[in-house]
Amino acid sequence: MRTPLLLDQVAQVIRARRTHKSFTGEPVDRAQIAELLDLARWAPNHRLSEPWRFTVIEHAAIPRLIAFLRSAPEIIAFPDPAKGAAKLAKLLERLPTAGALIQVTWMRQLETAIDFEDHAAAAAAVQNLLLAASAAGLGSYWSTSPALTHPLTLGWCGIDTDKQGFLGCIWLGHPADQPQAPTRRPLDERVRWIPA
Repeated sequence: MRTPLLLDQVAQVIRARRTHKSFTGEPVDRAQIAELLDLARWAPNHRLSEPWRFTVIEHAAIPRLIAFLRSAPEIIAFPDPAKGAAKLAKLLERLPTAGALIQVTWMRQLETAIDFEDHAAAAAAVQNLLLAASAAGLGSYWSTSPALTHPLTLGWCGIDTDKQGFLGCIWLGHPADQPQAPTRRPLDERVRWIPA
């Protein structure tokens, strides 16, 4: 049986997790990333399909990613040619501060219901990853930046977009600041009880 102390610790990590967009630029150790991904893979998944896939861009590889992004005009103009260059410039400025990036995908299924379940399982794995990063004192950010989600970028990462669906890019790093806690709406505004 779980002890109340363990529940208190889990609750503390859940409530303390924040989205960090400001990092120090210090690399995150590969062993630590592997430990976080090991915890991510314990997410619930129907049929034990373990559909998630993780592609880690270590800190030392980020300059190569930046060079690739700068060299691809299709990415610069994606999805809005009028705003694409400015958005990409902002991204390129922030990328060197990340300790690592993790591209998260799931293996697509032909049957819609199973694909939906596997997508949800991969999202649960991301939540495990974000909570584990917070517990480890790391900052994290779940991003769907157009440049990082572009099929050419995913191809650069070795992701087969014919077989894998893209869920997001997780930024990991040593936080440069501590974001304020967001407010949450009262629970009774989001719960409906069906009495006996």
